[in-house]
Amino acid sequence: MTTDPTFEGTAIAGARTGDRLIIRLQGSLDAMSVTALQTQLYDLTRVYDVLGLAAPVRQIHIDLAEVDFCDAAGLRMLVAARCVAGARDATCHLRNPQPHLRWLLSATRAADLFSLD
Repeated sequence: MTTDPTFEGTAIAGARTGDRLIIRLQGSLDAMSVTALQTQLYDLTRVYDVLGLAAPVRQIHIDLAEVDFCDAAGLRMLVAARCVAGARDATCHLRNPQPHLRWLLSATRAADLFSLD
């Protein structure tokens, strides 16, 4: 996995295997980190398509095991990732969400938008 720079205690790493993109998020998903993370998420889904080096992304797996905080801005970012996946005819999976994030997804009914692994 390639790792991008850390932004205020938040990091993102991504790796491609065929049509599957696996993204690992670490730290806080909050208003301070979301803009940088959204840019990186977009770049990770587009770079191979633009270069024509691989099949288009058809599955996006976001590993949340190391996310220790998520506010409304972070939740909006996850929903935006789901929208990017939908626009590409791809599926979006959230892997290993911590209990606090499962609660947030459930309480806001955002869990219905994702496959939770």
